[in-house]
Amino acid sequence: MENTPFAVQLEFSEFEKLTDDTSKLNINTIFKSVAHRDQLLQLPFAQGINMAHNRLPDIVSKLK
Repeated sequence: MENTPFAVQLEFSEFEKLTDDTSKLNINTIFKSVAHRDQLLQLPFAQGINMAHNRLPDIVSKLK
């Protein structure tokens, strides 16, 4: 995340096909350390991350 005090993290995103019209998004994140992971998990970021991920169906539907 740019312009934040958090260390760099590596994120892998993989779409798993469930049906012809649906898929499941799997995200794996690697943190610099357990302490950095724990620091990030203390924040109320779930709403923001969900807001971003909830936009994906709208974006993908425009690609069809």
